[in-house]
Amino acid sequence: LPQARAGIISTVEVLKVMEAFVNEPNYTVWSDLSCNLGILGTLLSHTDFYEDIQAFVRDVFSPIGERLGWDPKPGEGHLDALLRGLVLGKLGKAGHKATLEEARRRFKEHVEGKHVLSADLRSPVYVTVLKHGDSSTLDTMLKV
Repeated sequence: LPQARAGIISTVEVLKVMEAFVNEPNYTVWSDLSCNLGILGTLLSHTDFYEDIQAFVRDVFSPIGERLGWDPKPGEGHLDALLRGLVLGKLGKAGHKATLEEARRRFKEHVEGKHVLSADLRSPVYVTVLKHGDSSTLDTMLKV
């Protein structure tokens, strides 16, 4: 994206390159993609292209989100937990339906005391339910 911001290459070309990383398992790569897509989302937030970039985020992040899932797997390392939080947060903010539904379910269970959210899932769950919630969600969050 820095090359696109400098006018060296088009944003479309950068997005095509980003799609090539869909099977990448490395946290650092996904962190960089997330950051750059966040910048692009901010730049497009008040344009007709905002929903298009959110759809792109959902398309790019969905495969890694499905592979990681919501719960840790035996033998996972610290970077896997960080990657899970990053990916689920990005999907939730982008309005990924399955992520939104699961975040709402986990938030409800957490608030009702049925299940404690793990530390690595609190941020993506809270951000997702707040972004797509209402004043009641905000009131509930303020009591947590």
